[in-house]
Amino acid sequence: MMIKEFFVSLLHYFVDITTAVIIAAAVYLTFSGQQVGNAILWQILFSGFITALPTAVLLCFDPKSGRISAILWGLHFLLIFLITVMLLKMFGWCRITPLSVSLTFVAVVFIYVFTCSVHYLVARKHTAWMNQQLKKRYSDDEQIKKEKP
Repeated sequence: MMIKEFFVSLLHYFVDITTAVIIAAAVYLTFSGQQVGNAILWQILFSGFITALPTAVLLCFDPKSGRISAILWGLHFLLIFLITVMLLKMFGWCRITPLSVSLTFVAVVFIYVFTCSVHYLVARKHTAWMNQQLKKRYSDDEQIKKEKP
């Protein structure tokens, strides 16, 4: 079961992260006026996958305390940031300067907030639907019990 949950999480985060990276790249490219080749699409897909991996791994852990959870998420953010800076250098998307690192930090924060927001909204909607189904089922069960003598 843990393997299935890992791959489901990996897929969800891959899609969310890749979408957010495309949005961040579109904004950056619009303001910078740079033209891009078609190789960047594969690089973005690869980047989404590489940054989704630590996220899916992190979700496999069930920390027993809020403090440990906060430490893990902080380390996760730092890891994602460092991976992103390495990918920038590897793909030659930009020179590594204090400004590019600062802009990358802002982009990673945006992607983090975007991904967390999407997952929160989806989970909230799913939870509301599940609660509605449970209420319906238990109210139907109560109705059947009342009708039986």
